[in-house]
Amino acid sequence: MDATSGDLEALGLLSEPQRARLYEFLVANGPCTRQEVCEALGMGRTLVAFHLLKLEQARLVTTVDEPAGTGRRGRPAQRYRAARRELNASVPPRRYELLAEILLRAAREHLPSESFTEAAVRAAVRLGRELAAEQAASGAPDALWELLGRLGYEPAADGGSVVLTNCPFQRMRAVDTELVCSVNAALARGCLDGLNAAERFTARLRPCPDNCCVLLEPAA
Repeated sequence: MDATSGDLEALGLLSEPQRARLYEFLVANGPCTRQEVCEALGMGRTLVAFHLLKLEQARLVTTVDEPAGTGRRGRPAQRYRAARRELNASVPPRRYELLAEILLRAAREHLPSESFTEAAVRAAVRLGRELAAEQAASGAPDALWELLGRLGYEPAADGGSVVLTNCPFQRMRAVDTELVCSVNAALARGCLDGLNAAERFTARLRPCPDNCCVLLEPAA
């Protein structure tokens, strides 16, 4: 599951009123035992346990052991606390934090002899290779397809080519088309290099108002 899908799922969980109330209680009161939640909210133990499990699975809640020396006998009770997780979901997916990382790297490594776009291209290629190495380690059967999807490109087959039907940096493309499209192409090249897929595809700029400006064409 990619970050956007996970955030959408988490937001969906919080749309349930009782679950949202429980989560807000943990945010306001810090680590609490299941019994404390039941008493404070007037909810049954089975229902509280169900909601806590769902929130924990979505990484919205974490568990901590009760501190030693509380005077309780037997096994220490688990306490639940709200995770400090930032949710950011959009449809179609946007990855502005990825663009920010590339541009920050470019700012740090910018050489006097090159333009900022050239520095950003170098940074994007390198990041693409790094992300590809992480994806390859996951053992996914089609690592390239999985990675492009995770980055928000929403790849789709078109004959022998791969169309990237979504630009994860869409809003910024309107601000500086040359820079953002160059970064997109460089990031795609880095992904291809890192997954040893450059022999299969070539990333080319094909400006399109609806899709990403990059098209993966069969390598010659």
